[in-house]
Amino acid sequence: MDKLKYTSDLYGKCVFKHAVDRLELPQGFIAYHKKNFSKYFNLSQDEFKGLNVLETGAGCGRHAIVLALMGARVVAADLSPENVERGKQLKKHYKLTNVEFHQHNFMAPFKSEIKFDLVSAHNWVQHTENPALVIQNLLSSLKKDGRIYLSLYLAGTFRFFIAQIAREILKPEWYDLAIDLVKFHFPTGFRSFNNPDDICMEIIFDDFFVPYCNTVTYDIVIRDAEQLNCKPITAKPQLNDINGVDSIYLRMGFVKCGDLIRSNSLQFTRPIDEFESSIDHVRESSALAKKVIARLRELNDPAVSCSFCLGLFRLRAETSRDMDGSKKHKLLQSYLNGALTNSPQSISYQYDTASLWDAAHKNNTESPAPPGAIYY
Repeated sequence: MDKLKYTSDLYGKCVFKHAVDRLELPQGFIAYHKKNFSKYFNLSQDEFKGLNVLETGAGCGRHAIVLALMGARVVAADLSPENVERGKQLKKHYKLTNVEFHQHNFMAPFKSEIKFDLVSAHNWVQHTENPALVIQNLLSSLKKDGRIYLSLYLAGTFRFFIAQIAREILKPEWYDLAIDLVKFHFPTGFRSFNNPDDICMEIIFDDFFVPYCNTVTYDIVIRDAEQLNCKPITAKPQLNDINGVDSIYLRMGFVKCGDLIRSNSLQFTRPIDEFESSIDHVRESSALAKKVIARLRELNDPAVSCSFCLGLFRLRAETSRDMDGSKKHKLLQSYLNGALTNSPQSISYQYDTASLWDAAHKNNTESPAPPGAIYY
C-alpha cells in the first residue's frame, strides 16, 4: 500500500470533503485560533502583522486564513491537492492577497527563497512516517530567532489507548465498510455526546485508519527540540495522571536559537506504546486488549472487526466527559471480556441502545437494517 497516497486521499477526498461547503468561517473558530496562535508563538495578536508565516499541514486552509486575517504574509502547504484547492476557495471568498497555497510533502524540506519568521504545525506531524525528520525539515525553513508552534498527540490518554487497540485490529482496506457501519453504531449521530471536537466522524478515521499515529510526551519533544538548537518559549504544563482524561493535545512553542543542528538520535520517530503502564487498571486492560486483538486477527472478519472497534469508540464517546480512569478501564475491561467470552454475533455493549434505535426510527422512514455483527 502507498501510505502517502492513502493519507492524502483520506484527508483530501474523505475527511475534509465537505470542510468548505460553508466558506464563511465561524467567528468563534477565528477568535479561538487567533488566541491559540498568540499563546504558543508568544506574541500579541498585533505582532503577527507583516510577519512571514509558513502554515504547514494546512488541511483545507482554515488556519492559514486566520493567520492571514491577523495580517501575516502566509504561505500554506498541504499534502493533498484537493485541500490546496479548498484553501484557494477560502482565499477567494475572503478576498485575501496575503496568503498562497501549495502542495508539498514535508518529508522533504520546503523550497522557498523566504526564511520564515514563524512556522505553524497544527495537529498533523504525528501522522507522518518520521515526525522527527519532518520537524527538522520545518526548522530548515525558519530563520534564526524564528518561532515554531507544534500541536501533537499527547500519549497516555484514554483516547489513544482505545486507538491503539483499534489500529492493531483494523486494515486500511476496511475503511469504506467502517463508514457504512457508523450509522448502525451511532444512529442519531454524535451531537448527544456534547463533545464535538473530539467525538465525531473525523476523529474515528483520524485515530483508526490514518497509516501513522505517533503519540509523544512533553519530555521527548523538549529533548528533541534542544538537540535541534531550539528552546521552549512556552511552559510545559504540570500534568498528573492522565489515563482517565479523554484527550489532551501537546502544544508548545519554540524559538530557533541558531543554525539548525540536524540529528539522527531524536526520539520522536515512533508512537508511544499505550499498553505499557505502571497503573494496575491500565495494565489489566492491556492484557485483555492483547487477547482480543489476537482473537480478532485470527477471525479476520471485516464486519466483526469494524463493529468491535466502533463499539470501542462508542465506549470512549459515552465516557469522554468522565475523568475517572479506573471507572473507564473497568467499563473497557467488561467490553473486552465480552469479546473473549461470547461469540462475535452475540456480543453487545452494556449501554442500553433501545432509545437510540427509537430515535433513529423516528428520524428515518425505515430503521437501519443491522449488519451481521453489531457491537455497542
